[in-house]
Amino acid sequence: MTCYRYTAIDQYGRRQRGRLDMPDEQALIAHLHQQGCELLSVKLGQARVVRQQSVSTQLLILFCVQMEQLLQAGVPLLQSVAELVQQHEHRGMVAALRTIKHDLEAGKLLSQAFQAQPKVFPPLFAQLIEAGERTGQLPDIFGHLAQTLTWQAALVAQLRRGLTYPAVLTVMVSLAAYVMLTYLVPQMVSFLQSLGQVLPLSTRLLLGLSDAMIVYGHWLLLGLALTLGAGLLAMHRSPTFAFFIDQRLLKLPIIGQLLHQLVLARLCRFLGLMHQTGIPLLQALEWCLPLLQQRVMMRALSDIHQRVQAGETLAASFKATHQFPSLMICMLNVGESTGALDRMLFQLATIYDREVQSQLQTLLRLLEPALTITLGLLLLFLMVAVILPVYDSFSNLHY
Repeated sequence: MTCYRYTAIDQYGRRQRGRLDMPDEQALIAHLHQQGCELLSVKLGQARVVRQQSVSTQLLILFCVQMEQLLQAGVPLLQSVAELVQQHEHRGMVAALRTIKHDLEAGKLLSQAFQAQPKVFPPLFAQLIEAGERTGQLPDIFGHLAQTLTWQAALVAQLRRGLTYPAVLTVMVSLAAYVMLTYLVPQMVSFLQSLGQVLPLSTRLLLGLSDAMIVYGHWLLLGLALTLGAGLLAMHRSPTFAFFIDQRLLKLPIIGQLLHQLVLARLCRFLGLMHQTGIPLLQALEWCLPLLQQRVMMRALSDIHQRVQAGETLAASFKATHQFPSLMICMLNVGESTGALDRMLFQLATIYDREVQSQLQTLLRLLEPALTITLGLLLLFLMVAVILPVYDSFSNLHY
């Protein structure tokens, strides 16, 4: 978008001055004509720095449902977008829809208008809408987008619900350990030393941990923060290091399997959706690459794309990467043989979606008692370290 400073004259002969962000000068003239004004002069202005507001998934789902209903009712595309501009109250969505409306008025395709706003609309929007524009199934595409976004939102909501209790318990354990080592233990040092006897190993260990936390605690936190920041920076700057981290994550017990099943569910759902909407297989494989968000699986899918392009079957290409389970390869083979590839992909997505839920429940069943036991052992260690020297002191009393 380009910022223009303009001078125009309205239908009553009054001069109007203002500033507008438009794709080009022709779009500015068209916009002023709609307002009943004629352009007199125009010059480039300094672009205003506006922070684009994020749009929630629920708002995107509502937008897709509304667009599907309007287009199925026969409302023209430009009029549908203009109608939603008037209906929505979220400023970020209104600004995005206004930009889309201006792009459509300037002669751009809807997919190009979405592609110009990657911070509001995911890449999947532009890709599927481009397929809908080619096949004339734009209303159906918005329906598929609404279903896909609903599936993603439900999965994220389940993850948040499942991880809320472990996260709270982890914070409680950390706070309990910090308060114990920096406040409670120093209060008891003089009392324990006044007993006048050799302190047990557990008590000496507790006092050592307390001293270390008081003296070096802030350095430890700083070191952890710097290590985390350096790791994130290295992942951003070095693709090799980022690939190594993703490779290690996939090999973790339980968590690695959960990540693998999640990527498989996402791949099968998106690939099936693109194939169902008429996108060629090679292009669908290429478009699915950035949607996986896992570098090991992205490299495997890139290899699959090259093999399919060279003439191999889809099932054989998946098998050659050694990253996909035999069930998926078998069903892909059946789908290719019967011409029902999209149906097989959706069935696989359902299977792996259930596997993700099962793996998540298993992880939570292990994580919750592990954190509870950790908190209990922490308190037990504190009691033993404090009570044992007191007990030894009473046992040495002579009556």
